[in-house]
Amino acid sequence: MKRMTASIVSGVCAAAAALTTAVAPSHAATSRAEGASSQAVSAPTTWSVRWGMAGDIPVANDYGGDKYADLAVFRPSNGYWYIRGVGSYRWGVKGDIPAPRDYTNDGRVDIAVYRPSTGYWYIRGVGNIRWGVPGDIPVPKDYNGDGYADIAVYRPSTGYWYIRGVGTYRWGVPKDIPVPRDYNSDRRVDIAVFRPSNGGWYVRGVGTFTWGVSGDIPVASDYTVMGRADLAVFRPSNGNWYVRGGATVRWGMAGDNPQPGNFGGDGRADRVVWRPSTGVWWVRVG
Repeated sequence: MKRMTASIVSGVCAAAAALTTAVAPSHAATSRAEGASSQAVSAPTTWSVRWGMAGDIPVANDYGGDKYADLAVFRPSNGYWYIRGVGSYRWGVKGDIPAPRDYTNDGRVDIAVYRPSTGYWYIRGVGNIRWGVPGDIPVPKDYNGDGYADIAVYRPSTGYWYIRGVGTYRWGVPKDIPVPRDYNSDRRVDIAVFRPSNGGWYVRGVGTFTWGVSGDIPVASDYTVMGRADLAVFRPSNGNWYVRGGATVRWGMAGDNPQPGNFGGDGRADRVVWRPSTGVWWVRVG
């Protein structure tokens, strides 16, 4: 397959408007989830900005290597990546699944897509690699702790994880959602799945936990700055974020796409949502 070419486009995404300081329609720190004790939280910094349009896929990450997550979207209709403050790049085609990660260990997240129809990975500045079959879900992460993201897929039909250069593991059943993260602070990403049917988290080598209900969206990340991912879910029905061991916060509404990340540069995962209906990002730092 002919390798795609990339081009930087000057200016910014036509769909993006100037930054506006605003408070999201729903945001209030409340008690911890599911019967845990209440906890006070410091006043957060909140803002919103339009970046993207209907049909885009949000792909916020640290593309600039400055330790801050950048607002970004991938537009399947034209194959462009629009990264706020970094640039615009054409990399991908309709049907591709964005798979951005740091594949080169340079501290910058690389633009990449996985093409389900062929099983090919196209990594900008790295190369094209075939790894997967139709139906697989791309799950690139650093599973061996060497600082490089490993090309990997999760196969829902069988529950197998195929991690290039690391190994093959069976962990999951059909309808599970893969949620690989470093849950034990050993700097290696752990194989894990979230089971919507029972709210169960199954973390290989760590344990099994119940946190969430049917309809929740898993958003595990390091919200408590403990050096490990916290179990967490976003509940579209009420806009609440439930973080195990942390505060429960209302931030978002039904239809929002949660995009937790380090937007404040302090190592803490912030609660952020992208609203497809308007293209607006609602950011809550702190």
